[in-house]
Amino acid sequence: MTIDGFEVRPLEEGDEDLLEKYVSEFADSMAPAEPRTENERLVFRASDAEGNIAGGCILLIRSWGRAVLNALWVDGRHRGRGLGSMLIREAERAARGKGCYVLCLGTLDFMARPLYEKHGFELFSLTKDCPRGHEAYSLAKRLDRPAPDYVPTHNDAPALFEITPGSEEDRKAVGDGLEAYCEPYAHDSHDDIDVGRKLVDADGRMIAGVSAQVSGWDALEVDLVWVDGAYRGRGLASRLLREVEREAKEKAAYVALSDCVDWTLGFFRKQGYAPCGTLRDYPKGHEAYELEKRL
Repeated sequence: MTIDGFEVRPLEEGDEDLLEKYVSEFADSMAPAEPRTENERLVFRASDAEGNIAGGCILLIRSWGRAVLNALWVDGRHRGRGLGSMLIREAERAARGKGCYVLCLGTLDFMARPLYEKHGFELFSLTKDCPRGHEAYSLAKRLDRPAPDYVPTHNDAPALFEITPGSEEDRKAVGDGLEAYCEPYAHDSHDDIDVGRKLVDADGRMIAGVSAQVSGWDALEVDLVWVDGAYRGRGLASRLLREVEREAKEKAAYVALSDCVDWTLGFFRKQGYAPCGTLRDYPKGHEAYELEKRL
């Protein structure tokens, strides 16, 4: 298949890294990274007295002073003791230490939204029926503003558990534990399916690309959209995104999800995406949006 004479191909190894580099370079020209934070992944492990893993969390450090609590899990045998709160406080401490001023997270209606709100997180985005029959929430907490420290009523975790930096094995244990917790509520129908596509010129050089996948919950997740500056204004990104959406629908995707900043919102609106939430003053002086489109 071709678009405007350029060949459409699946993304290959290394293409996503290139797309992320190109998108980041353009974004930095629009909103210089201040505070300057580098992409980084931190893992924290909670161990019991015998050294067994009792829970943990994964924290992503992003540009422009944003941190994302990507996953938090507590072994069922240790819930109700304040360990979740202990891990949240550790994530906040680490995010501040990395220079972040906002901490975000995603959660679902059968998970821990009330706990996060007790810790000062506020809802900024809601997606209905994703996964099917449930609601997804995005919450944020400003780390540059004073907030009361929540201490749970049952709080013997500090005396029972130790939190230390975790390993790749710990990261996998946290992910597997969280997936097992979600399984009874929202079953993965399949592994993630890569539907990312690129346009290449006659020399095989990528001149546009969309990084995307269909999740196990049948949602198309659009991560990156980019067009080389010399080819902008020709509708290439729009047509390539439509091709990705067509492929995703063939894979049973029923909703498309993405995020953007204010200088790219107009593009996504033209493609039928609508904001389902707004994160204000991120980057500084701008707004970020979470988006959805029903397929």
